[in-house]
Amino acid sequence: MDYIHHPLALANAVIELEASPWLALDTEADSLHHYVEKLCLMQISTQDKDFVIDPLVKLDLKPLVALMSRKPLILHGADFDLRILKKTFGFMPLEIFDTMIAAQFLGYDKQGLSDLARKHCAVELPKGAQKADWSERPLDEKLLIYAGNDTHYLKTISDLMKDELTGLGRLPWHRQTCEKLIRTTQLSHDHKAGDDIAWQVKGSKALSGAALTILKELWIWREAEARRRDRPSFKIMNSEILIDLARWSSANPGMDAALMPKAPRHVRNEHRDTLNRILEEAKSKPQAQFTRKPFLSKSRSWTEASTQRLGAMKADREKLALELKIHPSLLAANAVLETLALAAPKNRQGLEVLGCLLPWQIDVMGESFLKIGNLI
Repeated sequence: MDYIHHPLALANAVIELEASPWLALDTEADSLHHYVEKLCLMQISTQDKDFVIDPLVKLDLKPLVALMSRKPLILHGADFDLRILKKTFGFMPLEIFDTMIAAQFLGYDKQGLSDLARKHCAVELPKGAQKADWSERPLDEKLLIYAGNDTHYLKTISDLMKDELTGLGRLPWHRQTCEKLIRTTQLSHDHKAGDDIAWQVKGSKALSGAALTILKELWIWREAEARRRDRPSFKIMNSEILIDLARWSSANPGMDAALMPKAPRHVRNEHRDTLNRILEEAKSKPQAQFTRKPFLSKSRSWTEASTQRLGAMKADREKLALELKIHPSLLAANAVLETLALAAPKNRQGLEVLGCLLPWQIDVMGESFLKIGNLI
């Protein structure tokens, strides 16, 4: 394992990486320890060597990033890596092979990198560094070894999984899903304070009226506090607690936040006075509105027929997923089924126009969805 933190070492590494027809890639960030996450390490492996590159020292990484954009990449759970590389460098890959997605399509019960290394390489990857603060310097030798191991076995794992996918006829499924992941990460937006929809956290769609206004004010406070203390937002107060408090307070106006059933200790003690002030001030704030954009077809009203279509589509999806031994959401997510049930497309072109299914999903499930749409 070569730890790259000097310009000359980086230049030599780029020469070696250029000669490789593929690159195995992983990243480490400090999102568990700081408010604004930053890229802290880049791990890149070839057939012969593992490089751990330090982006926190003064290195010109543009040649390396340009090189990475020209090579097929192998990653495990690529979503976060692609997002932080895009955020840091504006990076867009040529193509990727995601071993986690492969494990999903192969129906593996255990899909973590350590599980795949054990299954395909008969090795036990060291544990204990998942929660490390990768922004700290100098880095312990054990952490560097841990980081290097994250890419060392990816090529072997991916080759074996590619053979399995080919044998099952699912390699095109995997390729299209990886291509979609590249597209979605390129379109992703980093929601932070100041974004008018960032406060609409997961689970908040069920709130309405005063509860939404309270949630927004609580979120604004949490983000400001997290920024001030340079801590991740969830370490100040997780979103589930914000939602619970907003819901409870809207139903019990004027009551002390500490009286909320099952209120955590930091609600009852550390933040009690601040939260009560926010709850009181929220009464005079403009009514907040939930503005996340739903699927286009969700603007249509649900009818008895569309509800029946949804139930039938879910049943067919579950049945096929059981036969294929994969998770039903791989065939079509629930939100996609809702769109199809409402739109009731009558032919393949209608399915394609909706744009919510990949070609392989239409090949596998399209006939069933169209049959339901035409019958109900």
